[in-house]
Amino acid sequence: MKNNKRIFIMALSVIISTSMFLGCGSNKTTSENRDIVKVWTFPVEKNYKKNFDNIKKEFENKNPNIKIDVEELSWQEGMKKFDTAINAGTPPDLMFVVPSAKYVQTGLVVNIEKYLDKKQLEDYYTNTLEYMKVDNKLYGLPLYMKIHTIGGNKKLLEESGVNWKKIQKEGWTWDEFKQATKKGTKINSEGKKQYGFVFHGAGGSSMSAELLDHMLANNGLVDAVNDKNEYTYLNSKFLETIKFIKSLIDEGVMPKESNQITPQKRMEYLYTEQAMIIGKAMPYYEVTIGDNNLKVKNGTAPKGQKEVDFVLLPEPHNKIEKPVSSGGVDGYTMYKQKSYKGDISQEDHLKNTAKVLLALTSGKAGASAQVLCLPQVTKSGEAMWKDKYTMKSENKLLVDELFKNVPLPAQISPEIAKKASKIKDEVIIPKYSALLGGDITPEQMYNSLKEKALEIFKEK
Repeated sequence: MKNNKRIFIMALSVIISTSMFLGCGSNKTTSENRDIVKVWTFPVEKNYKKNFDNIKKEFENKNPNIKIDVEELSWQEGMKKFDTAINAGTPPDLMFVVPSAKYVQTGLVVNIEKYLDKKQLEDYYTNTLEYMKVDNKLYGLPLYMKIHTIGGNKKLLEESGVNWKKIQKEGWTWDEFKQATKKGTKINSEGKKQYGFVFHGAGGSSMSAELLDHMLANNGLVDAVNDKNEYTYLNSKFLETIKFIKSLIDEGVMPKESNQITPQKRMEYLYTEQAMIIGKAMPYYEVTIGDNNLKVKNGTAPKGQKEVDFVLLPEPHNKIEKPVSSGGVDGYTMYKQKSYKGDISQEDHLKNTAKVLLALTSGKAGASAQVLCLPQVTKSGEAMWKDKYTMKSENKLLVDELFKNVPLPAQISPEIAKKASKIKDEVIIPKYSALLGGDITPEQMYNSLKEKALEIFKEK
């Protein structure tokens, strides 16, 4: 009897031990097989990696079933990598990009209103959400509002007799801009050519024609396609705009090699006092230029660079048109894969992705807007960061004014938008580069544009 009891106790011990072992193994498997949400982002601002990691850590602690897998892309090559991925049907779950018609037409962009309720979206200022829509469908959430303009070296502006304070308050026309930048075009005290205006014309397809985009907007052509789904660039204002830009090169205000100037090279012109005004500029330049000034002071900056007291300026406009500020938002758009192969259902995975999207753009994520000297996109972010901004008063006042002139995006048919994008990729960008380089005339570029537009918009 005693032997039977001993055997029973030993058997029970084995069962209990085995159950505990299996239980531990089961927990381990659950933690290792968390749903992975892939995020592709960029070096948004100097503290972004730290800010992102803090949000990631807090989110994963609250959501142990979800793991955020982040990859930081370079500004130069990131969009090429993303285009390759989405064309292959394998985009990341979240990409730091504003949605566009060409991505919507892949069928892989996700309408987030299905996965986030109205109460969650109420935290975002309504106007900021408009920039994350295509054809009135919401495909992502903004991280911060943005503004792109021009700016200059206060010392060189004053040496050239340019009243930058008046320009900040009243704006200026194309003619006034040209007159001022001609004053800033000369041989400086070191015997080097100083240009009145330097704007990059290289650096990738998304950046090489930015000056053209900005000047078109300030000549009444705010969008390539308007709310009536009409292609606006057939208007003669397009020709007028490229003639104005070309005149800046022909009259020596901009370098002849403008089509080869990258954003990095543009900043070298500013730091070496070879550019009085540069574009594109943004409020964050107060931070980046301030950091470079410290390098100049302690002798770690490249030889020839000088301290720059930077002032933001409004972009010039055609005198018969209203001034427009180029801006909007930057944020994350949500995607699905063509052939989903996750461990949980695709619907559950998309619900998890929407949770990550919300965490990366609201409340604490407003730290990035604060670093970038840009307005918050959420009410929670405004409450959290409003007293932590530091900007020169003159630049802050201008930024507040510029945001009043940022137009809301036209909500247009994805099919029409895709045709407009095709014209831009196949004609406008390469022809604009050739125009800047002096290989074609404004008339030749405009005629090529009209020919391609008529061809593409006839296609069914």
